[in-house]
Amino acid sequence: MMVRSFVLLMCSVLLFAVPASAEIKVIEADSTYVLGDNDSKVDGRRIATQEAQRKALELAGTYLTSITQVKEYRLTRDQVTAYTAGIVETEIIADETRGTLDHPALYIKARCTVDTDVLVRQIDRYRENEELREQLESAAKEKEALRKERDALQKRLAAEQDKAKAAETRKRLDSVLTTEESMDDTNRAWVRLSPRIDFYGGEESRQEIPAADIDASAAALQKAISRNPDNVRARILLASIHHQQHDNAAAETELRAALQRAPNNALLHLRLGVVLREQGKLQEALREFRVIEHKRPNQPQMLFQTGLTHKAGGNCRLAVGYMKRLLMYTKKNDRPEIARLKPKAKQVIEECGDQPVPRKKKY
Repeated sequence: MMVRSFVLLMCSVLLFAVPASAEIKVIEADSTYVLGDNDSKVDGRRIATQEAQRKALELAGTYLTSITQVKEYRLTRDQVTAYTAGIVETEIIADETRGTLDHPALYIKARCTVDTDVLVRQIDRYRENEELREQLESAAKEKEALRKERDALQKRLAAEQDKAKAAETRKRLDSVLTTEESMDDTNRAWVRLSPRIDFYGGEESRQEIPAADIDASAAALQKAISRNPDNVRARILLASIHHQQHDNAAAETELRAALQRAPNNALLHLRLGVVLREQGKLQEALREFRVIEHKRPNQPQMLFQTGLTHKAGGNCRLAVGYMKRLLMYTKKNDRPEIARLKPKAKQVIEECGDQPVPRKKKY
């Protein structure tokens, strides 16, 4: 018998007035999945959850594009999707069994809350940081690919007459859903913590984050990694948590595990370089920064961290050279994350003395 399954989606948007120019938007979407002969109740609920969350984020993205300041950014549809998933958190507010005995249905309602001020600041941050932007865009593409694969598996399962083949399809569907759920766990932790973590800086840039938030996020990320060991974003954020807790050895372990899976990820090389420098592994740190320098020779954070590493190793000539390059290439860039680097860069130059800028080496 063909599986009878469908998804019904109803969405609502509520607007709450708050002081000044900020707005708080509450967006809700729900999904109903009717089980067929080859479906399991557990997977039906998981599918309904994924669809409710997806529609809520889709509505949030539509709202995002309506904000005047965001319109001026001229974002592509893919960028809107990526930023929304990386900034807006969804929560499940209803989980019910409906339908009839012959055709039971799983009903899920999801909600996301959008603070326009926070949203605009976060988008602005990601737009200015290529490495962070790449994390969001890569995750969004992976999530969409998983959704398409899940849809195809559902259709195959609905049409399958052979019980053994149906069981194999369910097994693959379970794997896809598990990967999606791993990404959801990561996104929730990312939304909560990423605004308070400096992914580029070292120990001097640590912020005070409540222990409860750190512990809850670490547990969620460890769960995400256990579900999907290839979840690079989860490992990046977990390494940042270890770094926040002054456990550089654990941070190094996570970053190296992530690099085995994503060897071309610039943010991983930068984070690992910082962690290695703080452990006194200066030559290893410089090797990580050189990976970035080959591809992005004027990347400000790389120039800054390389300069600090040479300074730590007593090589003032190279330290001054990198800091001067930083100041030269960011002369007209006064964005907060760049502006914070400049006083320290000038301090390094003053402490080392005004050394000639060395010729750029070819590694």
